[in-house]
Amino acid sequence: MATCAFCRAPTSGEGACAGADRLQELEADWAVVVRDAAQDAQVSSIDCAVEAAVCIGMDVLAYPAIRLYHADGRVDRYRGPRKAAQILSFLPRASRPAVSEISPAALDSFLSLDDVVFTAEFLPSDASLYEGHYRRLASQYHDRFSFAVLPPSQQQQSVVRCRNNPNDENFTLKELWLVGALDELVTQCTTPLIRELGRKEIAELGQVAARAGKTMVVHYFATSDKEKDAYKTEMQSLAKKYSDELLFTIIDANEHPAMPEMAGLPAGMVTGISIENLRTGQVFPHAVKEDGISAVALEAFLGDVVNGAAKAWDGHRSGDGPVHNEL
Repeated sequence: MATCAFCRAPTSGEGACAGADRLQELEADWAVVVRDAAQDAQVSSIDCAVEAAVCIGMDVLAYPAIRLYHADGRVDRYRGPRKAAQILSFLPRASRPAVSEISPAALDSFLSLDDVVFTAEFLPSDASLYEGHYRRLASQYHDRFSFAVLPPSQQQQSVVRCRNNPNDENFTLKELWLVGALDELVTQCTTPLIRELGRKEIAELGQVAARAGKTMVVHYFATSDKEKDAYKTEMQSLAKKYSDELLFTIIDANEHPAMPEMAGLPAGMVTGISIENLRTGQVFPHAVKEDGISAVALEAFLGDVVNGAAKAWDGHRSGDGPVHNEL
């Protein structure tokens, strides 16, 4: 099978995409895919500015686009994050059926294959009602998650389960007759504990938090994937501990340069923490040291905010407002 990245910018090095901002962001990750996927697939990139006819013939309308072409003619479109780890995990996932038929003995092994895994058991009387919707859902999300069906066990009810391995969370849905229940399960199970917000999510932050039942948001501003990954690793357990009360987010300060200052950080500071109380509108900025952030110190700062010991930002843009520095 062959994996192709379609770009509309000059290529920079074998298999790499460059040019516009989002293509530049993909370049380093695509180079990793080129290197690490060599045993599983032939990997290449196509510049649609040069090979326009090829891209039109392959129905490529937006860039960058990542497609997987199988030897039997099937084509899988990748719609997940443009990160090497996720793209590489897409390759073995795409080699499996959209819905795998597995035995109970193979369940534990299947649950460990992917970050997010859905499994279902349908009673014979329910299969015609629910299994079709489940399989359509699997076809829609097969590029990002894994799906399986098991024979019905001794239970008296059809059930769909989801395992999120990075979050160490399990979800179960038995009320399959409810409108939108399966779609809600997908959202509930696949939402990361620490979310990276894009432009749309930032604009709709109040709605996002309300849907999640949160009134306090912990924002982390960063400028590199290295900073983001280190933050996620350090804060994953903390985010899980407070998942019922707090929404943890990451905002790219390169893509949203005005956001750190709007969140109370001093002018020119692009890496830092800001805790936002959506109910009162108050924000509590916190500086971050160059060597990263301690989950212990952040939890202590959260306690100060909740207990009223931390002062809210007073709205000054000059950098003389309260910014905590003990992280």
